[in-house]
Amino acid sequence: MSDRAAPTPPRTLAAKLDYLLRRTAASLGYRPTVRELAARTAPAPGEKPALSHVVINDLLNGVKVNPPCTTLIAVARAFDTPSAYLLPGWDDLTGLAAYEQEPGIREAVRLVADLGPEAVDDLLAAAREIRARRAPGAPPVPEVPEAPELPPEPTRPGRRRGGRRSDADMAARAANN
Repeated sequence: MSDRAAPTPPRTLAAKLDYLLRRTAASLGYRPTVRELAARTAPAPGEKPALSHVVINDLLNGVKVNPPCTTLIAVARAFDTPSAYLLPGWDDLTGLAAYEQEPGIREAVRLVADLGPEAVDDLLAAAREIRARRAPGAPPVPEVPEAPELPPEPTRPGRRRGGRRSDADMAARAANN
């Protein structure tokens, strides 16, 4: 067993979005800009984005803390994550992703939904036994995996940012043109 404590799941919307930004950046290999994230909110490729880069920026910075459901759905699309994760109280990203992606998990939940706590305990015991058999010694599955570090910002070519040119430099440059 590891001596490190399990990471605490992010609780605020801004903290959840920061986590999702880190996860997205790790998978892309670079930190996406807010304009790129806004483009990813489009309902389908080639369609108009559902959110502007300003809204994405306000959400990431915690300026907007209670957006409408349509905004949360679009943001979830941008980060390729279940939209329920962005709601207050829904902190189990691993469970939500599994529930969304696996029809068998949804069926298992439906099958035990009205059978009471004993059926849930039986299902959990069976799942733990299967996990122990198929992945012996595997660490427990966290609600939210540890947040990866953000990659460094890429250097962008463009205008020199070191101050203004002197009048002599500008005159010499104009003479050369």
